[in-house]
Order: sequence, then C-alpha cells, then structure tokens
Amino acid sequence: MTEPITFGTDGIRGIAGEYPLDPATVLHIGRAIGVWAHEHADNRIIVGRDTRISGGMIGHALIAGLLAESHIVHDVGVISTPGLAVVTRANHAGLGIVISASHNPVEQNGIKLFGADGYKLSDADEEAIEKLIADLDPDRPGDLGELIDGAAVAQEMFLDSLLDGIKDVDLSNIRVVLDCANGAASLLAPEAFRRIGTGEVFALKAEPNGRNINLNCGSEYVRRDRAPLLSAIQGHNADLGIAFDGDADRVVFVTPDGMLIDGDHLLGILAVQMSAGGHLPGKTVVATDMSNSGLEHFLREHGITLARTKVGDRYVMERMRAGGFVLGGEQAGHVILLDGERTAGDGIYVGLLIASLVAENKRNNGATLSTLAAQIPRYPQVIASAQLDRRVDLDGVAGLAELREATLAAFDGQGRVNIRFSGTEPNLLRAMVEGGAANNLADVVARALALCRHVAAAAESPDPHIEMVDCVTGAPVNLS
Repeated sequence: MTEPITFGTDGIRGIAGEYPLDPATVLHIGRAIGVWAHEHADNRIIVGRDTRISGGMIGHALIAGLLAESHIVHDVGVISTPGLAVVTRANHAGLGIVISASHNPVEQNGIKLFGADGYKLSDADEEAIEKLIADLDPDRPGDLGELIDGAAVAQEMFLDSLLDGIKDVDLSNIRVVLDCANGAASLLAPEAFRRIGTGEVFALKAEPNGRNINLNCGSEYVRRDRAPLLSAIQGHNADLGIAFDGDADRVVFVTPDGMLIDGDHLLGILAVQMSAGGHLPGKTVVATDMSNSGLEHFLREHGITLARTKVGDRYVMERMRAGGFVLGGEQAGHVILLDGERTAGDGIYVGLLIASLVAENKRNNGATLSTLAAQIPRYPQVIASAQLDRRVDLDGVAGLAELREATLAAFDGQGRVNIRFSGTEPNLLRAMVEGGAANNLADVVARALALCRHVAAAAESPDPHIEMVDCVTGAPVNLS
C-alpha cells in the first residue's frame, strides 16, 4: 500500500523516478492540480524547473496531466523559483509550478506551487489538492489543453524585474565571483550582474549537465567549506563571493578576508539599514527558530523586534504578510524582501542588493561587509542531522521532553533547542542546540548528540549516521 501524497514544508518531495515522483504518479498529480485549478484559478498555468536531469521527466509528466484537464500551460524551462513566482504574478496566470528540490542532492526533486499572486499556496489549498490526488479517478476521460513555449520571454521578464528593483546603483567599481551551484542561477545570475554594470563578473559552477547541481558547490556547500570560493575571490582580486543554491532562492556570501555571511548576518545588516531609512514597517524582522539569538539581541539594541516562526520560509512569509512586515528569512540564506515585485526569497536579488552596498561603501571608504557582519554576536550553535530508519512522533518519545529541559538547564536558561524531522528529506532528524554567551562549542555538541541518539533509539535506529555543522563558522564538526 502506497503512502498518501502530502505537501511538506516546501512542496511534494521525493526521489526522482520513485513514488510519488514516478511518471505515472506525477501525471495523476498533474490532473488533480488541474481539477483544483479549474475551481480556484485562471486556466493558464506556468511551469518551470531547475537543472536536474529528472526535471524533464517530471515536468513533462506533470504538464501532460494539466493538459489532460484542458489547461493552457506555458513551459518556461529552467528558471529560479523566485523567477517563477515573479513570472506567474506578472502574467496574471492562475497557477505557477516549479519542479525543484532546491539545495538538495540531484537524485531528489519536488513540485512546488504558487498562486496567481506569486505566493505559495496556503495549507488549506494544499490539503484540498492532497484530497483530490487521493480521490481522483485515474481512469477519468481526458480533454485537450494547449502547450506554449515561454522560456525566452519568462527569463527576460524576470531579469527585467531584477534590474527594475535595483535602481540608481553603480557596481562598476567592484568585482564579484558567483557560485551558481550548476543550477537555475547559471544563466540568470551572471547576466543580471553584467546588465547592471558590475565591474567584472566571474561565474563559477555555471555549467549544468543535469547531474552536477549542488555537487560540491552552491550555498549549502559553501556554508560547510568556503575555501574553494575564497580561493577564487582572492585569485580574481574580487570584492565579494556570492553563492546560490540549486533554485536560487538562497544566497550566502564570502568576503575577501574569508568571512562567511549567512542569512542571520544579512537580516541584521539589512534591518538596520532599512530601519534607518524608515523602510522597516513595525520595526520588526521575521525569522525562524533556527536563527541565532545573537541576531535577536543585536536587533533589540537597535530598537528592532525579531518575530520567530517555526522552520520553513512559507511560515516566515505567512507571518510577514499577517503583520505587514517586509523583511524576513532563514539562517540558511533565504532572505525575503517584500517590495511589490517579489513574493519569495530571491537569492539573485539579495545578491545584487548586498553587492550594491559593498560598492557604495568601497566608493565612500565605508565599513566593509565583514565589519558590518562582525557587529552581530553569535552564540555557540550547532545543527545535528541524523539519518534514521523511520520517523517517529517526537511528542510521543519517552524522556525527550525531560532531556530537552535538562539541556536548557545546563545552559542556565540562556540556550535554545529545536528538534524536528526535515520537511524536505525523508527520515532526516534535525536537532538545533544553542548555548549562551558563557557556553562553549563542546557543551553544545554533546547535548545535540544526546538528543539525536535518544530519538534514534525510539525510532529503532540504534547507530544513526550523524553529521553536525557549527552554525557560527559554517564548518562541519568533527565527531570522531
């Protein structure tokens, strides 16, 4: 018996070619989405993908299902996830769909849905589609839709939106190195930086072959090992290194002196800048439970509130829209700036913004990006990832609540614990443990390991593979 198909925190995810991302099931998903769209959206649907080799198979199967429900489908080819959202909104289409697994390995893929307004669908809408997927008769008669090739038009529309959003800037005095993750940014990011007039643009990992997306490159890799990007920065005498993920909604930076600038740094830098200019409604930034408390304390010193949500950029977005806030994001490099055009975290747009800040400060002998980021304190924090044999209900794991409280007590109430299963990867447990200013990394690592092993035992995974990252430095933690 197959498991019910559900939307996680970022779409329907799985291994390409396996249920639910095998061609027959994806065609059925496409038909279910098509039936739902007839009731809730315009007849035109825009479909794009990242550079994974499976994108064609999944995309065409999905499009076949939509066409069988008589929709007009614009296939825009390879495009970033935020680009798909922009194009959907600008074209007044009923629905936008992107085939991508973002920063995850090439063997994985996913199906993400955006409404006509360019925002991800609500939980209620996704649940309605899940019900249709479960109940729809697979033998129902089909109809005829229309397929339109919209790739060139969509790419130009997105590039225009990026340049319209970054006006009156001069990047002619800086050099940038771009790590495009062999993904959707490979064409779009270098072109955007060149069109805006950047002094020199050096594009790395911009030769996608379907199998090399996120492979030893991109934002997640750079967070673990910035040495290759730093070497390229120094070799080209560049002012900034910028790394995107596979679908270009995340971005991190590396400075010439080797500092990693992640989402927490970006939120702090942008918040202070926007607040000073009167462009931060409610003096509030939205972030997830994963953001370091050092960011929260830094913002408080500048009269800015940090509102937290559970993990997932969709929840950050929901809180931003509900509160009328315009800046939010995640430590991993999702930065959301709501400015009328953008309705999703956009790594290329944020890359252009930060590059313009670097160029302006260089021209005026202002603070370097490293100096700005160093003002934001970081408390010892790790994320442990444990691959288990199965998921368990964390609320039902005996002794876990007590172990969590003991961890907090060990940090004199200064720390935080967040333990959850990944919303995008099967059976992957993630434990974030953060200490206070008086704690050291070893204390935090030991507590994170204890939490993971406790849950692993409950999941009958007695010897799980555990990897751990130091969130402050971005480097892997040696557990041997």
